[in-house]
Amino acid sequence: MKRTYILSTLIMLMVAFGCNKEDAITPSADFTTNLQNNTLKKGKPFTIYLDHVQGDFLVYFKGSSEENTYDAGDPTRLGTPFSSDLDSLVISAYNSPGEYVFTVVASSSGNWAKDYLQDKKSITINVEDE
Repeated sequence: MKRTYILSTLIMLMVAFGCNKEDAITPSADFTTNLQNNTLKKGKPFTIYLDHVQGDFLVYFKGSSEENTYDAGDPTRLGTPFSSDLDSLVISAYNSPGEYVFTVVASSSGNWAKDYLQDKKSITINVEDE
């Protein structure tokens, strides 16, 4: 019984002191692309470069439908998450000509979730017929 109490106390202390209060990192959604004048042919993928993108939570919104278009007032739109370990990301093609708003959102949390920082960058992509 005494061993169980000592072991339980040690585990509780490890959990209590193992959690560090950390500041949130400053997020950056500063991506670049391989597009010329933000124009793309229908059916062709493009690449975004993530050299300056940082954050704890990273997502992109293609803008090809209402559900995957960024809207700060609608928290149900989740976007497509991607890893901060990547240096670039190939984005699948748009199937119809038109204008699409492509957005990257970078977010960070700190101070035991008391601080929540967010940065976003959007570009308008013109998709043309082949």
